[in-house]
Amino acid sequence: MEAVSQTLANFLGSGAAWVVRMFLAILVLFFGIMIAKVISKVVRQILLTADVDERFGRWVGLDLLEGRDKARKQVATILENVAYWLLLVIFVIFALEVLGDRTISMVLQNILNEMGLAIPRILKAMLILAGAWLLALLAKLATIKALRKADLDGRMKRAAYGEEAEGGEPPAAGPGTPEAMGNFVFYFILLFALLPFLDALGLQALVDPLKGMFAKALGYVPNLFTAALVVLLGYFVARVCQRLAENFARAAGFDRAVSGLRFESVLKSLDVPRFVGTVVFVAVLIPVLATVFDILDLPVLSGAFGVMLNEVAASIPRILAAFLLLVLGLVLGRYLGDVTTQMLKEMGFDLILGRVGLSKLEKRAEGEGEPAFQLSSVAGNLVMAVVVLFFLMEGFRMVRLDLMADAVDRLILFLPNVLIAFVILGLGFYLAKVLESMVARSFASEPTLEAGLVGIVLRYSVIVFAFFMAFDQLGIAHSIVVSAFTILLGTVGLGLALAFGLGARGHARDYIEYLKLRRAAHRAERAAAEEGEEAGKRKSP
Repeated sequence: MEAVSQTLANFLGSGAAWVVRMFLAILVLFFGIMIAKVISKVVRQILLTADVDERFGRWVGLDLLEGRDKARKQVATILENVAYWLLLVIFVIFALEVLGDRTISMVLQNILNEMGLAIPRILKAMLILAGAWLLALLAKLATIKALRKADLDGRMKRAAYGEEAEGGEPPAAGPGTPEAMGNFVFYFILLFALLPFLDALGLQALVDPLKGMFAKALGYVPNLFTAALVVLLGYFVARVCQRLAENFARAAGFDRAVSGLRFESVLKSLDVPRFVGTVVFVAVLIPVLATVFDILDLPVLSGAFGVMLNEVAASIPRILAAFLLLVLGLVLGRYLGDVTTQMLKEMGFDLILGRVGLSKLEKRAEGEGEPAFQLSSVAGNLVMAVVVLFFLMEGFRMVRLDLMADAVDRLILFLPNVLIAFVILGLGFYLAKVLESMVARSFASEPTLEAGLVGIVLRYSVIVFAFFMAFDQLGIAHSIVVSAFTILLGTVGLGLALAFGLGARGHARDYIEYLKLRRAAHRAERAAAEEGEEAGKRKSP
């Protein structure tokens, strides 16, 4: 019994001691949370008051982000959370020590010890990063200042767009290029500071691959600089050649020669000297790009570019011959078109519109005696287009564009169908006008509303029929055209039959009775005439 009492007393004593330790641990944890909260809030307020978060965000480039204001405020929040959780871990360790739980407290102490050992490495890495940042910032400011002083942006714009702008003044230099180059230098230096930064943190698993990558990149940098220098020099040489070619074309009168061909409607927006300069610019720049690909050791691109250049060089004589052939076709087509227009105009071809019932298109231009819409001009332009298409087809064959040549050939073969379709339309309009005139003359003695209605219906029926025949000649959806014409004709016939059967039965009966009476009267007149002739014959002997 005494043993049981002693055991119970020991149990109660140990339980009471455990309860006390638990209570003290909870108090330590509670006050620790409160203290951590207060200290973290104080840290946040200090950062916000000293504007450290905004400066840090600007240093690390958070001001370049889209939500930069929110990003800078997050810096203070992150530091506040770090301070809070560090203090909370310390107070948790104190609470576990009070509670007597050595296992968890030892784990947390080991974590804190490791963090303490890592603090020197972190400080070293931060010093390296701060030094790199300071060096990058100085290099950025020096680059921006030097480029602004050299007016690089303005020089590049003047080299690209000429010495003077449209208003007669050189284009103003924008602020974009110096800042862009400065930012590039800034982040380039920070990128190379990444290796010592990671090495100071002891992250060898990341340092070794990055060393190999940076070694390859540094070995490729001379090629990049050489390629950039070649591109820059090639661009300026191409611009100089472009200006020389453009000025030579203007001095040689290329624009006047083209305007003398009277293609203003087609070439009204084309500046021929500038076009020649652009062609020369591209011709000079393409070999430069091929050289750049060779310098950059890009065999796929350089090989493809070399093959293309060889093909282009071999095709230059054919291209020039095709171009001259096209120019000859334009000149010859313009001449034949003018001759055709003049001949048709003297033959009175422009008066056909009025004869086929399209007098509205024959309105005279103000102050001129010629129609505003001339069929002779349309015919002349059509002749010119046909001649140009023939020369264009041969030009495509010369440059070995057989697919385009076949397409133009099919277009030329289709032109007779178009011509026949227009002839059908013209005959249809002419026949419609003739029929309308015949109906008007037949009802001339008794002009009524029905007479005009019959004439209009007959005229537009013939015109619609002519359009359907023209569409069929052009081969535009043959089955659809035939079906539409059949449906339309059947609908009109059915409508006339219904209208006549339902609303004109009385008129039809009266008209038939009138025809019967007229026929009977005609027979009576003939019979009376015959009897008179017989009576005359009897009296004559």
